Amino acid sequence: MRTEQQPKQNRRIIALSFLLCTLLALLSEKLDYPFLYGITFSFTSAFLLIGLRLFGYWAGLLATAAVHTIAAQLLNHSLFDYIGLLEIAVVGLLLRKYRNRLFVCAAAFWLILAAPLTYFTHLGHYTSTGSDLMLVTSIIAINGLLNALLADIALHYLPLPKWSGIVRARRKSSSFRSVMLHFSIVCVILPFLLNIHISSTGSFKEASRHAEQLSANVASMIGRQYMESAFRLDGSNTDVKSVLLKSVIAKHASDLFTIVISDGNANAVAATNENYIGQDNTASKHRMNKSIIISNSLRLIVPIHNELPLHISSWHDGKFRYASPINNTDFMINIDIPINNYQYYLFNKYVTHFIYLITFALLAVLAAYFITLWLGRSLKQLAVSTNNLPARLKQDGAIEWPASNISEIRALTANFKQMANNLVLMFGEAQKNSERLQAQAYMLQQSEEKLHRLAYYDQLTCLPNRLHFAKHIQDMIAMPSADDHKIAIMFADINRFKQVNDTLGHATGDMLLKLAASRFADVGTSFDVFRLGGDEFVFVGTYSDLSEVHASAQLVGKAFAEPFDLEGMPLYLTISIGISVYPLDGEDIDTVISNADIAMYSAKEEGDGCHRFYEPKLATAMTEKMRLENGLYNALQTNQFSLHYQPKMNATTGQLCGIEALIRWLHPELGLVPPDKFIPLAEQAGFILEIDKWVFREACRQNKAWQDAGLQPICVSVNISGRHFFQGNLIEMIASALEDTGLPPEYVSIEITEGVFMRDMEQVIETILYLRKLGIQISMDDFGTGYSTLNQLQRLPISDVKLDRSFIQGITTDEKKSSIVRAIIELVHSMNMRVVAEGVETDDESRFCKELKCDELQGYLFSRPLPAHQFEELLAVSTAAITTNGSTG
Repeated sequence: MRTEQQPKQNRRIIALSFLLCTLLALLSEKLDYPFLYGITFSFTSAFLLIGLRLFGYWAGLLATAAVHTIAAQLLNHSLFDYIGLLEIAVVGLLLRKYRNRLFVCAAAFWLILAAPLTYFTHLGHYTSTGSDLMLVTSIIAINGLLNALLADIALHYLPLPKWSGIVRARRKSSSFRSVMLHFSIVCVILPFLLNIHISSTGSFKEASRHAEQLSANVASMIGRQYMESAFRLDGSNTDVKSVLLKSVIAKHASDLFTIVISDGNANAVAATNENYIGQDNTASKHRMNKSIIISNSLRLIVPIHNELPLHISSWHDGKFRYASPINNTDFMINIDIPINNYQYYLFNKYVTHFIYLITFALLAVLAAYFITLWLGRSLKQLAVSTNNLPARLKQDGAIEWPASNISEIRALTANFKQMANNLVLMFGEAQKNSERLQAQAYMLQQSEEKLHRLAYYDQLTCLPNRLHFAKHIQDMIAMPSADDHKIAIMFADINRFKQVNDTLGHATGDMLLKLAASRFADVGTSFDVFRLGGDEFVFVGTYSDLSEVHASAQLVGKAFAEPFDLEGMPLYLTISIGISVYPLDGEDIDTVISNADIAMYSAKEEGDGCHRFYEPKLATAMTEKMRLENGLYNALQTNQFSLHYQPKMNATTGQLCGIEALIRWLHPELGLVPPDKFIPLAEQAGFILEIDKWVFREACRQNKAWQDAGLQPICVSVNISGRHFFQGNLIEMIASALEDTGLPPEYVSIEITEGVFMRDMEQVIETILYLRKLGIQISMDDFGTGYSTLNQLQRLPISDVKLDRSFIQGITTDEKKSSIVRAIIELVHSMNMRVVAEGVETDDESRFCKELKCDELQGYLFSRPLPAHQFEELLAVSTAAITTNGSTG
């Protein structure tokens, strides 16, 4: 907003300044004061020339035309004043070529054009010799030159506003000599103008007093003589009076004045010039005359000439008119004295003034010149000595200081000397500082290089790091490329690196990372390799066809074909690689990087040592996995989990002999989520401890509720994660749940997998023995799929073994599988443990398991896992059957 208002404000200031300059010129035209021979001195052209320089050529012409037109209409100035318009026009044209030469251009105009034009314009209107006309012309020219000089000085020193486009030429700085010269000129001009004005006013008053005194004396003598003659004659005869008046005034006739006697009607009845007889002698009645009152009896009569200015006409044809009545008569004595009678006297007087003034002016200018020469020499020498002083001091140049008797100049010289000495000291200090800065700059450069390596390179492997990778990939995206010039990103992760760190130590892990980085750097592909952190490496490069990316991924995978030599021990490892490409797998690089990471985790799930390209379905699976992981905690808080119960059947009697509590998750958006999807996620995220705690407590509560309802008391089996034996507080959790629900321990069975015994068997056995003492049964779930061996089975304090479903499927047709199952059952029975066959789905499988003497059967053949209210019905039927048969189970 401010930038928009600035041009408007500038235009407003320019317009007001132009109007002010024009009004000052018009005011000067009105307030001019008289000079020699009626010539007036005016400052009009000074303001018009200033306007010409400030506002431009056409604006200056417009202001000049307006001023002189108004002066001609309102002030009755002659058309001759339009020479000012010619001055502005000519000087303005000259200034276009000779910038900053206002006085020179004006001087050329007046000396070459205006002065001759003025002389020949007035020629023929002066009755005296040409010397007075030359003086008049000189005065008019001097007026113009002085105005030009004053305008030039004003423009040179006055503070001018920095309007854009107004002052087109830069104002030069002023020398001391020019300042003194201008000051001397102004000091001479102002007293000169004041003296001329006072002298002109005094001369005119002197001439007026002389004319009035002369006229009064002549009128007094004529009146006395007439009265004496009229006393002796008969005064009643008009003709006699006229003759008498003529005879009286004839005695006083003179070339210096004209005497006219008029009657009561203002008609001339007697005159020393017969041409006045019979005329109306009232000056105001003549349209061609102008009457100016000087005193009660004296007037100035000026004839008006259209071809001459009024002030020039007053000295050419003007006259003093003295009017006085003759006592005791109706006659009026009028005495006309031409003003040009005083021209010679005044001319000599003004010439003398001019000679003195010009002499003093020249003396003042010469004095100013010599003063400036005297003072300026020292100042100029001081300016030369101090010019580019720092550079000369740096070059150890000798400085020649000026000598002067003026105390101020001597003080300036001393100050500059002191300043030069200080500069020399400062330059010395600056040189030392510069050397120190150069040394520091070198050290800083080294530090910057180190910081760059710290910021952009991995300190362990010396490969570019994550920050370098982000910058590099952004630069690749920003580079213009053809359609077949695409970017591929390969995420590589070392499989089982955490196991190496945990078993062999971090030092060995770091050594492994160095060796891996060395192999990656020498892999022989066009891809650049970066280490993002841990065991994650990323390869970035361009390709034309996906086959190039596939070949590069194979080369990266082959880098781990040879074992790593870690302190003499060979170590075989593999890597998993995830690949995504830009822009096929994402419109921005962050998406492409994330998709490569997803593909890498998918490659890990497929097996060691393989690579996989990103597919949209991978992101969907990953998204679903993240949603499940994020929803586990909320599921516990909002009771989204529930328990289903699957019966265990006695293989001999076919009756219900136990139940297994199985968790189910009803997700508010995904619906029913199977346990094989969220249980591994809960294991990884650590939520399995809280889930198992809730499952165990809920199973105990429900079993106790069924018993309290009079239903068949049976044992409920609950799956417990191996984390409870190492991270959780298993014994306290079980004891607390049993105490809170009131369920006897013998009605609870804990199912654990074989893998629990592999980490710390002694600690697990100790915990199981404690639980067995409480009366809780222990079952080994999914037997045959884990890490246990049959010879270790005898050490485990468990009550039963559950054969995995994989052993039951196809048992009737696969002789080898049936032989293995038979051997396991016999072995388990020999150790006084029961055998539970899970996953029984057909009658043949059930019959075969009975033939092999399995103790309990479980599977879809008997019932699917049921919600609590449905299983309660099944349990009620079993309870009724037992009651009817008189069985106790």
